[in-house]
Amino acid sequence: MKKIMNFVLLMLCLFSCNIAVNAAAKVNSVVQEIRNEKDRTDKEKLTVRKEEVDDGPVGEVSYYYKGNILKKIVSHLYFETGNEYREYYIKNNRVYFIYSKLTSTEHVIWTDNPKVLGIYETRYYFNSNGKIVRYVDENGKIHENNQKMKEADQEIRRFKLNFLGNRL
Repeated sequence: MKKIMNFVLLMLCLFSCNIAVNAAAKVNSVVQEIRNEKDRTDKEKLTVRKEEVDDGPVGEVSYYYKGNILKKIVSHLYFETGNEYREYYIKNNRVYFIYSKLTSTEHVIWTDNPKVLGIYETRYYFNSNGKIVRYVDENGKIHENNQKMKEADQEIRRFKLNFLGNRL
C-alpha cells in the first residue's frame, strides 16, 4: 500500500510540474512571437507622420505607417523634472508591445544642462487579445502572472495618452 501511495504522489508531482512547464512555455512562445514581430517592424521601411503634443505634457508623437496601416507610435514627452520616451508597437490596430524609458533629471527650469538622476526602462508584452502576458520592471525583473504585472497593466491603461485611442 505504501508503494502505491508513493507512486501516486510521484505521478501527481510529475503531472503538476508538467502543467507548470507547459504554461511557462506557452507564455515564452507568445513573448518570442512578440519579439519577432517587433524586429520585423523595426526592419520595415515605414512612412512617418509627426505631430506636437501639448495636452498636459509637451512633446512630439510620431506615427509610423506601412501604406495606410499604423505599425508603431513613438512619443517623446518633456516634463519639468525629466522626459519620457515610449515606443508602442501595433498589429491589427492593437498594441502588442510597449518600451518605456523615463529619464529623471534635476528641475530643468533652473539649469540648461540638468543632472540626470536616474533612467528607468520598462517593457510590456500583450497577446493578440490585448491581455498583458509579461512585464519587465525598471530593475529588469520579469513578471508573469503575478500581482506586480497586474498593477503595471492597470497603471499603463489608466495613464494612457489620447493618441492611443482604443489601441490599448
